[in-house]
Amino acid sequence: MSLDNNVDQIDEFEPAKKKGFSFERYVQQLQQMDMDNIGAWPTSVKVTMYVFILLIILAAAYFLMIKGVREDIANAEAQEANLLNDFRKKDSELRNLQMYQQQVQLMEVQFNQQLEQLPKETEIPGLVEDINMAGVSSGLEFKNIKLQPEVKQEVFIEQPIDMSVKGNYHSMGAFVSAVAALPRIVTLHDFKLETEKGEGSEVPHLKMDVKAKTYRYMSELEIADEKNAALKEEPKK
Repeated sequence: MSLDNNVDQIDEFEPAKKKGFSFERYVQQLQQMDMDNIGAWPTSVKVTMYVFILLIILAAAYFLMIKGVREDIANAEAQEANLLNDFRKKDSELRNLQMYQQQVQLMEVQFNQQLEQLPKETEIPGLVEDINMAGVSSGLEFKNIKLQPEVKQEVFIEQPIDMSVKGNYHSMGAFVSAVAALPRIVTLHDFKLETEKGEGSEVPHLKMDVKAKTYRYMSELEIADEKNAALKEEPKK
């Protein structure tokens, strides 16, 4: 057998070389697709259709299911942020409220302490005696000390006390300090000073007319009586 014949035989049995991907051939295959014979479609066309169908399914799932869920999540996150802001605001208000309550309690304690310094109605004569003793111990001579009619204010009653005393400068100063040191609240008003020359002495003496005022808190019953009296005095329409 000749060498040429052997070569021809080898060529007959050599497998055909695989062809590479050709876009033009792929387009032709798409144009020649037979919708009635899907099984005969080329593999590349089948893969393309599978990918296309998968994309359609994913898009439909996103718009029908995932998109709504994401919108719900976004709304929930926005609601969570609003609730968190409300919580922080109310927490701050609660802290301030607690601080205000503490301040109110402190003010009530201080107010009650101030009320304790106001004489009760039955203590007014004793207070007058204390003022008199403060003047005498300071070296003053009382010419007159007299209670005046009460003056009713909105929540307290003012009790004026007119006084007329004589003494020197030091006695006057000691008397004012002694009145300020009394356990009950007493204020001095309407000072009127005159000088008088002491008998057998070149040191002038002072004559002082002064109005002392003390205060007492009106009881709830007295406040109610005042309101009822005011209502009765209102002219009828």
